[in-house]
Amino acid sequence: MGLTYTHVRDQSRQVWGQFGDKLWLPNATANAKLEYKDCRELHNSKIGKVSVLAAMGESLEANIDLLKANRDKYEITTCDKGFGALLDHGIKADYVVLCDASIPFKWLEKHVEQTKDVNLLATTYANPEWTHVWKGDKYFYINKDAIETERKFVPIFGDKMRIMAAGSNVSNAMSIFWTGCDEKSAANWSGYEKYLMVGYDYSWTPKGNYYAWNNPAPKRFYMHHRTMLDINGDRCFTSENLLFSAKWLIHYLESFNLPVINCSGRGLLDCRYKRDLETELKTIRCDHDSIRICGKWFEKIKKSTMELAEARKGFQKSREDLIYGTR
Repeated sequence: MGLTYTHVRDQSRQVWGQFGDKLWLPNATANAKLEYKDCRELHNSKIGKVSVLAAMGESLEANIDLLKANRDKYEITTCDKGFGALLDHGIKADYVVLCDASIPFKWLEKHVEQTKDVNLLATTYANPEWTHVWKGDKYFYINKDAIETERKFVPIFGDKMRIMAAGSNVSNAMSIFWTGCDEKSAANWSGYEKYLMVGYDYSWTPKGNYYAWNNPAPKRFYMHHRTMLDINGDRCFTSENLLFSAKWLIHYLESFNLPVINCSGRGLLDCRYKRDLETELKTIRCDHDSIRICGKWFEKIKKSTMELAEARKGFQKSREDLIYGTR
């Protein structure tokens, strides 16, 4: 299941050649005109909380009752297709990640009014049909990849935008947005205590659905590039893109030893931490007062750290004035 730099570079080149100039850059230009919030507001904002990352593999369907029964214990981030699917089954997401430049508007159309208090986390080149009608807060970020396409988007959105690793598909982007690790930092960016992944199958079973609650034909047939055995030794089907994405996420999670637990119970994501969702949900302490206190103390520490940094700058300036001003 190994992945090399050459694999990642070739994937980036292929995708940019297909979408870059003709779709991504025009979309980014349209999105830059919108009002949006700074991603940095979310940095370390989740200390003491637990995140559920809900992708659209069939295992989401199998775990939906557990998620509904424990909804007060976690915040949930889902992908574009997952937003409406979760709403239809009694769960409203806190955050939705949108990466696709051309995802059909039909996945959102009947749920637009439900976006009022839901946060959108979108790539700069996300489909404007979604971003322009989204009623909740919007946060845009720039993807960086093996061929440095991020340099194309900085002039459009400005050099203060958050830049994060491109993760090959939207399920991976959900994890990367909140953990935020790269070659410069291995810190858990958002501060979530842990992340529970559901629907991260990267495959489908011979008799199961391609997506949770959805089994599109002929897609399930023309995307069948490989037949494999999943983490349970059961037969499953996958595509080259899904397999690449599973390899990418395994490498990312294990490189930074992140508190991300695969609770899907099936599929190809054979990462270090795997556990059933019910057991993990039972361990969550639903203590909102403690979470609030942790957040308040973090804000105090952050303020003190900033004041210390400013004091150091002032000390250094005074020192330089004293040394060079007397010569």
